[in-house]
Amino acid sequence: MKTKSNKQSISKILFAVSIVFVCMSSCLDEYAPGSYYTFSGNTIASFLENEKNNSFTSFIYVLKRAGLWGEMQTYGSYTCIAPTNSAFESYLRDKAALKGVDSLRLEDLSVEECDTIAKTHLLSELYFTTDMIEGSFPTTNRLDRYLTYSFGSDSLDNNKLIYFINKTARMIERDDTVENGVVHIVDQVVQPSSDFLPDLLKSDPDISIFYAALVKTHLNDSLIYYKDLSYRAPGGDSCVTGVKYHTGNEWEYAIFPENRYIKFTAFVETNQVYAQRGINSLEDLIEYADSVYHESYPNDGTAYDTLWTDRRNPLNRFVSYHLLKFYGGYSDWNVNNESIVSNNYQSAEWDREDFFETLLPHSFVRISTTSSGKSTGVFINRKGTPKNIEFRGVRLLPPSEMADKEQNALNGIYHYIDDILDYGFVTRNQVFNTRLRYDCTTMSPDFVNSGGRNHKPDESDICTGMLDGFTENWSFSKETLLSVRNRHQWFYSYEGDEVILQGIYDATLKLPPVPFSGTYEIRIGYPVMDSRGVIQAYFGDGPEKQNLVPCGIPLDLRVSGPDPKVGWKTDDGYTEEQVRVFDKAMRNRGYMKGALAYGASGAWFRTVNSMLRKILTTQYMDAEGDYYLRVRQLLDNNMAEMVFDYLELVPKSVYASETGEDKW
Repeated sequence: MKTKSNKQSISKILFAVSIVFVCMSSCLDEYAPGSYYTFSGNTIASFLENEKNNSFTSFIYVLKRAGLWGEMQTYGSYTCIAPTNSAFESYLRDKAALKGVDSLRLEDLSVEECDTIAKTHLLSELYFTTDMIEGSFPTTNRLDRYLTYSFGSDSLDNNKLIYFINKTARMIERDDTVENGVVHIVDQVVQPSSDFLPDLLKSDPDISIFYAALVKTHLNDSLIYYKDLSYRAPGGDSCVTGVKYHTGNEWEYAIFPENRYIKFTAFVETNQVYAQRGINSLEDLIEYADSVYHESYPNDGTAYDTLWTDRRNPLNRFVSYHLLKFYGGYSDWNVNNESIVSNNYQSAEWDREDFFETLLPHSFVRISTTSSGKSTGVFINRKGTPKNIEFRGVRLLPPSEMADKEQNALNGIYHYIDDILDYGFVTRNQVFNTRLRYDCTTMSPDFVNSGGRNHKPDESDICTGMLDGFTENWSFSKETLLSVRNRHQWFYSYEGDEVILQGIYDATLKLPPVPFSGTYEIRIGYPVMDSRGVIQAYFGDGPEKQNLVPCGIPLDLRVSGPDPKVGWKTDDGYTEEQVRVFDKAMRNRGYMKGALAYGASGAWFRTVNSMLRKILTTQYMDAEGDYYLRVRQLLDNNMAEMVFDYLELVPKSVYASETGEDKW
């Protein structure tokens, strides 16, 4: 059935009925559940057993061999992608042909093969297609792999819209709701690639020039990592029940990942895109890279032109700028969850955007999602507003525009782009001559690859705990509980999520790079609450404490805007000139109002006196330098916290421009 009811996990509902608990007050004034579904009375198991014509006996057999059938009979919150018997017949025929035998039976599959098939088709989260957009499922399946969800049209049926899992498995029926989840029926067995990303790129003949450059620079060797074998999850129930902690007005659980995965994304031009620029061979691409990166890094001259593995070689720079140490499906880069997009505010005057470091040292990409103005879609290194695009950037092709290409590797994903991507002089000095606003959940690959950043907002009490030594770009004391808070609806937080520091915390962050050398303001954005701490911030060019100097006096994160120390005044009822005077007075105290580009709970952050930006320091930063920010909690209170919401690195050309920095 596809009629509506509350999407929340049935297991949580039953648990809530069986015990008595005290409801804590919340800064989420209201929970807006979105879609609703009526339950059919079946579990996944009984749905599969009772389906007409016994269409799922093969899948049932596989689930039982894998030892997962019992879960399908019990309460939970699962997404089951169910292949039909005919799908298994096709799968076994193909497998027999690969093995060079006449035929295979289900009974010929090993327990390990059944386990792989079963876990591929199960997710431990509830996903209705009505709540999804094109791209990857928000979380991994039971095999810790991402699945792709895409659309197409049926030319034999009046171009009717059809839906696919991993490009090839067509969804025959969607959103069949059962007591312990939802079932989507597919006509093929889903078979994710077991290749590492370089092997997947090699198998695509349409990107042979890029792949040749990848091999020439030996950057393919940098993409063969998958799991950190030195990682040890905390003991006890920290990976299951989690560590309970208090933040704001909520009690939540920081659940630590059982494994630490290393994953990558590649943005790749096709041979056809290169041909449009007169590039038809690897030699042509080398010549192009030389022209771009000699200009962008003039001090290097031609010294590294034939040193292909040197990170200063132009071709090496070209290729490494296309590679990220983050897993990013098409819909993962910006806030795309409908419950966040619709219930929080993103100004129509500003794209949803985020910044991510690349494998080219001291570089980053700006990824934007726009749904209005002169162009729509996901773009890399775009600059301007939806109505006034200064630089178009390059467009990321959605899965439906990559035909039947398998995009997902064991350790990453690749996307086609529609123009050449580079970190040239124009990109660095013009496109990136802007305010760089980093959502803090993008400031470590581990925040993203652990699934913490894109955790679904339904489970508002579940966050992702991180460990010191296994969180790239961060180090923190044993007294620090660091977690990535999942996205919330109606939440006073940029993009609905946060990085939380709690306890007598002491954490040091390697700052993201800047595009050109110069003077920058370093700011943090945060929501004020009484549960916050008092911090001392430090800045410097080395991770060790002796290399860091204090950024002014301690900052009390509990002090709200109207306090005389801050000087916040409303814009309402005042002229533009008066508002500028108020803003200048706040800046003189080291504060700024929240950004106008984002809002929640019925208000833009600029209009909320508890949403502040603090100018920590103004410093010269070298484009090739490494810089660090340390925050230390001064209160003798192990419940105090810091919401590390977003960071701004703003060049003097922006904050001290003649027209002044915009309010967005």
